[in-house]
Amino acid sequence: MNTSDIGAHAVKQGASLALQYFQKRSELTIDLKGHQDYISEADLAVEALIRQIITKSFPNDGFLGEEYGQKAGTRQWVIDPIDGTTNFLRGIPYFCTTLALVDNEEVISGWIYDPVHEDLYSAHLNSGAWKNTEKLETSWRTSLDTALVGICHSSLLTAQELTARMEGVLQRGSILRQPGAGGLMLCDLACGKIDVLFDQHLKPWDAIAGLLIAFEAGAIVSDYLYNSDWRITSQPTFACGPEIYAEVCDLWPLVQKIPLLQSNR
Repeated sequence: MNTSDIGAHAVKQGASLALQYFQKRSELTIDLKGHQDYISEADLAVEALIRQIITKSFPNDGFLGEEYGQKAGTRQWVIDPIDGTTNFLRGIPYFCTTLALVDNEEVISGWIYDPVHEDLYSAHLNSGAWKNTEKLETSWRTSLDTALVGICHSSLLTAQELTARMEGVLQRGSILRQPGAGGLMLCDLACGKIDVLFDQHLKPWDAIAGLLIAFEAGAIVSDYLYNSDWRITSQPTFACGPEIYAEVCDLWPLVQKIPLLQSNR
């Protein structure tokens, strides 16, 4: 199998294992890494399986994973075994497994698998984005007064900052969504289900696969790897439909300062 096939196979196998744990989640041992930041043996097992599958085919490649940290390499596979862990542990069927491939500090491929709905989202740089076998050709709303806006947030964002951000959106006539899994929300944006997504503090394993998928579907997205410390410091994650970008910048001036991923087409 080629790199694309290995990535798709690894993310699907990992997510399928996550679904098995989801179905018996009452048996899981749960630990707390930080405020509202949970981990269970499911997260560890899924990431270990993905690393095992990839290492078998590419023994010299590196990794950056949420649970097992970093192994250096010119190519690095970035893994979130269960994106939406809180949903997962509470029985909310909105979670996914994310996998991205970074080569020489450029995201070249991304895969996200939603095991509940058996949907594989994928993209390769300059080659388009896909949902299963369907190439995504997406359009988005052109004004905030008809838009759905995705809000993610972490404990690094104060209640006052979050409230102000949400209030501005509502005043423009938008409807808010916060389903709780950044990677899957970026897939929703790539499909046109939401029109804007913004989070200042998503980790790389939450963001970069979904950003590439949204970008290849035609969205404007942030360049997560713009800062050299992206592996250890969370970066802004932003995506929106092209025609609504100027209005979002007017609403949230911070967005104007976020470096954007540029097309090489």
